[in-house]
Amino acid sequence: MKANPVRALDVTLQTGAGLALALGGGAMLAQIVARYVFSAPFVWAEEFATLMLSWITFLGAAAVQRDDAHLSVDSLRAIAAPRVRMAMDIIRRLVIIGCCVVLAYQGTMLSMRMWGLQYPAMEITRSALYLSVTVGAVFSLLFALRSLWRREPPAQGIPLEE
Repeated sequence: MKANPVRALDVTLQTGAGLALALGGGAMLAQIVARYVFSAPFVWAEEFATLMLSWITFLGAAAVQRDDAHLSVDSLRAIAAPRVRMAMDIIRRLVIIGCCVVLAYQGTMLSMRMWGLQYPAMEITRSALYLSVTVGAVFSLLFALRSLWRREPPAQGIPLEE
């Protein structure tokens, strides 16, 4: 059986996003129970939930990029000739690729700059927050490059009129 690197990336992405969602949600649920039932809140829960929200956001953006299904206004694309549509798709993907490169670079630079700072309650480095930008951008970049290479049409949204 041949290994599928895109499938491996997809599984890693889905596992990471699902884990971040479960951990962040679990931390907030535990915080609510601890605060309102036991009158003893966890001091780290808000910091942790914010960290997980960042990971969910950037991994989720990559998951949407995997299917090339980001929200778009495609009125002009819908009436354009096929060659113009293809050119618009290529330009759009090149812009996405450029944004992903900038995000990956900036996320890496911020993560390195924040390495010495810690979250007060969790006592872990704040670079973990900015690392989510880098990881999500790299995933998005890989998926955008794949769709550019394959020249696949973007995912179709829900039609407004039948």
